[in-house]
Amino acid sequence: MAGVRAKDHEDKRQLILDQSAELFARQGFHRTSISEIAKACNSSSKAWIYHYFPNKEAVLFTLLREFLELAISRVRAAVEPQSDAKKRLSSFVLECLHIYSEHRINHAMLFSELALLPPEQREEINELERAYALVLRDLIHAVNPGIGQNKHQIAVLTMIAFGAINWTYTWFNDKGALSLEDVADLTTKLLLNGLEPLH
Repeated sequence: MAGVRAKDHEDKRQLILDQSAELFARQGFHRTSISEIAKACNSSSKAWIYHYFPNKEAVLFTLLREFLELAISRVRAAVEPQSDAKKRLSSFVLECLHIYSEHRINHAMLFSELALLPPEQREEINELERAYALVLRDLIHAVNPGIGQNKHQIAVLTMIAFGAINWTYTWFNDKGALSLEDVADLTTKLLLNGLEPLH
C-alpha cells in the first residue's frame, strides 16, 4: 500500500506543476493565485496545494529546476555517442527542439520570473542554466577551436546559438511543411556556416 500512496503523491505533485506551468505561462506568476492552481487541479482547497509545496515560489522553483535538469540530462545523452563535432552539434540541436516540442510552455516567461525566487534558489537555477549552456559552448569550441581563444566571443556566440534554438517553439508548427528534424537540420547548417573562422 505504501508504494501505491507514493505513486499517487507523485502524480498529484506533477499535476500541480503541470497546471501551474500553464497558468504562469498564460497569465504570469503574479496574476496566478494558489486558489486558481487548486481549481485547475480540480480541488477546492488551497490547503491541498500547501501539502505539496510551501508557497507559490516553491512551485516556480521546482518547475525551472526540473526542466533544466531534464534538458541537461537529455542533451548530454544525445551528444555523448557522437565522435564528430558537427554531428554532436546536430544531435544537440535536434534534442533541444524535441524537448521544447514536448514541453510546450512559455519558458521565456517562466525564466523571466527568476528574480522572484530567494537568492539561494536563483543561484541554483543560474548554475543549471550555465551547465546547459556549457554543453553548447563546448560543442561550438569543438567545431571551431579557434573561437575559444576569445572567451567573450565564444560566450556571445553560445547565447546567439541558444537564442536560435530556444525560440523555435514559439513558431514551429508540427503540421507544417517541415518536420522537426528538417528544422533542426536547417538550424544546424545555419550555425555551422556561421562558425567559419572569424576575422
